[in-house]
Amino acid sequence: MQRFLLHVKNSIWLTPSFYCLFSIILAIGVITIDTTFYKDIENVLPDFFVTSVDLAQTILGVIAGSLLTMTTITFSTIMVVLTTYSSQFSPRTLRNFVTNKITMRVLGVFMGGFVYSIFSLLFMKSTIDHPVISSGVGVVFALVCLAFFAYFIHHVATSIQVSNLIEQLTKDVLEIVRAKIELVDQKKNVTIEKGNYQEPSDRKKRSEIHSKKYGYLQLLDYNELLRLTTEQDHTIIIKQKIGQFITQKVSIFTVYHQEEKITTDYQTIITVGSERTTMQDEEFALKKIVEITLRAISPGINDPNTAIDCIHHLGFALGEVSKLDGTLLIYHDQKGNERVIVPQKTFEEILYSTFYQIIHYGREDISVIIAIFEALMILVENNQKQIKQTVWGFSHYILEGVDFNLLKQLDQKILQEKLTKLKKLCEQE
Repeated sequence: MQRFLLHVKNSIWLTPSFYCLFSIILAIGVITIDTTFYKDIENVLPDFFVTSVDLAQTILGVIAGSLLTMTTITFSTIMVVLTTYSSQFSPRTLRNFVTNKITMRVLGVFMGGFVYSIFSLLFMKSTIDHPVISSGVGVVFALVCLAFFAYFIHHVATSIQVSNLIEQLTKDVLEIVRAKIELVDQKKNVTIEKGNYQEPSDRKKRSEIHSKKYGYLQLLDYNELLRLTTEQDHTIIIKQKIGQFITQKVSIFTVYHQEEKITTDYQTIITVGSERTTMQDEEFALKKIVEITLRAISPGINDPNTAIDCIHHLGFALGEVSKLDGTLLIYHDQKGNERVIVPQKTFEEILYSTFYQIIHYGREDISVIIAIFEALMILVENNQKQIKQTVWGFSHYILEGVDFNLLKQLDQKILQEKLTKLKKLCEQE
C-alpha cells in the first residue's frame, strides 16, 4: 500500500489524467442526452441553458481555444515558480510544488475543460434539429476553470513566499515523526530500544538480501516484512537506513532462518529510486530546510533573516524528532518474538547532521550563531534529561567554531546570555 501511495505521490500525470477521463465521460454523457434523451428533459431546462447546434459549436470552439491558452499560461507560471524554487530555495524542494494537490488540480481542470470542448465538438452532429445543452455545460465548465485560475494565482503568490515553504516543510517533518510516534504508542508490538542487537541464537543460518538496482532506499514496507517473517519464522535485521544510497553489492538486510534456503522474495518490499523521498525519511525533510538556510546565508543571496526563520523551525522540528531517540525500532509478532529489527540514528547524529553545515558556513555571522542557540533552547524546552545533556554537549561543538576575538563586545555579551539561558534549560547549573 505504501509503495502504491509513493507511486501516486510521485506521478505528476495522474491527477490531470483523471480530470481528462472525467471530462471525456461527461462529454459522452451530455452528447447522449442531446441526441437521445433531450425530449425527456426539455421542459426541465431553462431557456438560457440551451442553444442551437451552430451557436453551440461556436461557443465550444471559443471555450476550447481559451482554455488551451489558460493551460499554457498555467504551465508557464509553473515553470517560473520551479525556476525560483531551484535558484532561490533548493532543487530538492521542486517536487513540493509540482506534486502539490492544488497545482495538479488546476492543471487537470484546465485540461479537462479543453478535452470536454473538443470531444463535444467531435460528436456534435449538424443533423440535430433541436437545441442542445452541450454549450451550457461548457460555459459552466469554463466558469469553474476561471475560478480555479484565480485560485491558482493566489496559490502561486503564497507558495513562492519562503515563509510558507518553510512552514510546509516543517509540517512534513512533523507528519513523519508523529506517524512513527503513533505507531509505537498505539501498537504494543513495536518498541524503541537502545543498545546493540544480538543475533538470534536459535537460527543458525543467515542470508543477505540485496537490491536489484542502485539508488536511494526510499521505502520499506515494515508491515509486510512483519507478516512474511511471522509466517516463515524468520528474523530480519535491517542494515541500511531509509535515505541511504545503495548499490547491488550492498546488503540491505540479513535474514536469520532455520531452513537450508529461503524461498520468500523479500525484494518485493524494497523500493529504490533515483532520489530521496519524505514518506519515511524525516532527515530528508530536515535537509530541505537546511538547504534553504544555506542558500540564504550564501554571499550571492545574503538573506540572514530567512536563515534565522529556518533555524528556528529546525529547532521546533528537532524537538519532535527527539521523542524517537533510540538505536533500534523492533517489530514483534503476536507471541512477542522479535521479527524485524530496524536500526535508528541516535538523536545526537540527527542533531549533528542537521546543523553541521549551517555552523560551518555561518560561523562568521553572529546572527546565525545566536539563532542556532535559540533553536536549541526551543528544542530542549520541556524535553527529557538525556536530550538536554546531548544538546548541551552539542553547544560546545558550536562554540569551537566561533572565534570570540573577532566578535565585538556587545556580540560577545548577547552570545554569552544565550549560552547561559541554554545552560539553565539543560539543567547544567
